[in-house]
Amino acid sequence: MRAGSLLEWAQLLGVGPDDLPAQTRALVRGVDILDEAIVALRTMLHTCPDRELDRAVMQLERQVTEVASLLREVHQDVVRELT
Repeated sequence: MRAGSLLEWAQLLGVGPDDLPAQTRALVRGVDILDEAIVALRTMLHTCPDRELDRAVMQLERQVTEVASLLREVHQDVVRELT
């Protein structure tokens, strides 16, 4: 497990251990949707004249991609430990 126990994750997400895989899968899907929206925003603003805004959106995209990756690891760990 990346960090924290299954019980800690279940308590954080307000579910029982049996519902944890579905909840972490939903979190991954939610962050994937957010990531797709940020990619679309970056694509739209990529040629904007404000380079600072362009850099900020690219940084946001990288951070959300990292969050998605970390949440996938949590979900995989949860599934592994409960099966």
